Amino acid sequence: AAATVPRPRSHSPAVPAGLTIHGTILPGDTFAASLKRRNVPDDIRALIVTYLSKELDFRRLKPSDRYTIELDSQGRLVRCTYESGPLDIYTVSSSEDGYRVRRAAIELERRTMRIAGRIETSLYASFAGNNEDMRLVYAFADIFASRFDFNTETRAGDQYCLIFDKYFKNGRFVGYGKILAAVYDPVDGPPIEAFYYVTKEKIGSYFDADGRELGASFIRSPLPVGRVTSRFSYSRRHPITGVVKPHLGVDLAAPRGTPIMAAADGRVVAIGRNGGNGLQIILAHNGGYKTYYGHLSRFRKGLRKGAMVRKKDIIGYVGATGMATGPHLDYRIQKNGVFKNPFALEFKPRSVLRGDELARFSRKISELRGSAVAGDTPPKEILRVGNLTVTSSTNLVLL
Repeated sequence: AAATVPRPRSHSPAVPAGLTIHGTILPGDTFAASLKRRNVPDDIRALIVTYLSKELDFRRLKPSDRYTIELDSQGRLVRCTYESGPLDIYTVSSSEDGYRVRRAAIELERRTMRIAGRIETSLYASFAGNNEDMRLVYAFADIFASRFDFNTETRAGDQYCLIFDKYFKNGRFVGYGKILAAVYDPVDGPPIEAFYYVTKEKIGSYFDADGRELGASFIRSPLPVGRVTSRFSYSRRHPITGVVKPHLGVDLAAPRGTPIMAAADGRVVAIGRNGGNGLQIILAHNGGYKTYYGHLSRFRKGLRKGAMVRKKDIIGYVGATGMATGPHLDYRIQKNGVFKNPFALEFKPRSVLRGDELARFSRKISELRGSAVAGDTPPKEILRVGNLTVTSSTNLVLL
């Protein structure tokens, strides 16, 4: 997008004319405060802030964002360039009839990669050997969050494969694109496949090879990483009291402060201290479901009874409040007043592709499916290389 605005008629020279000013956003800075600290003239500062704000949300400034301001020999603005990451570069520049605001086009190299591996101890340990950022393994696990819990269900010998885009700018890695295909092949069950597909309604999601959307209403586990220390049982000896009684949930051990996600869209119906459960949150969901999260160290700031939350929103943090021998989450699911084993529940897919949409999907994924095979294949390879020009109309989101 571009907009033209008139030149300022006057300026108050606080810096020498014909100067180039370099600045960096510091923690806690506003853009205007940073410009003032660099002695940018008042009228130039107002112009830059006013018109860059048409393209850039200054509430989302990040420390280390950089900017450069060029003034001509009369102290007028020639150009301001603001860099907020490798793909977000904005300019206010002088033209014959005023100033023009633009988001710069960025040239990227796109490498479509394939990674395959075998589990020895955990998915995360296996991925570490690929020399890729852990953002990739979390994105992979998130795809299967409603079908498989990598904290509790992985076994030695399980295999996986994923195909994804990796982007470079001037030879330097800038981020991962979408995972295009993912396969997890457990030793004790059938493979689980996922393919990214954008429907005719321009909605992107992951589907299995039969066109069933993977994203069910509930995720399998509210913790990204955790170890089951106590399972759902009607007769468990309590580790502190020694009394044998039902434990109608699962305990997931994790470091204190580990973020806890809402298992599904819902409403907070209870939040606070609840006896031996310590700090606890209870959410109500559609279909007669409730989820319980106990022994938290603290709640998400600002969360209150009656608040609505979305699936995967952070609602609190792992702790050991109440009757607990160490930091863990006591997680429970109730259906119509009856507690259920969280890891035994099956949830329906959110949608299923049919008819022409399913045929289009099948054609789209045919090549990916041929390459996304877990097993005795090269652990890492480049499938293809191409180029991409990122403009303001490009819908590119990097991991």
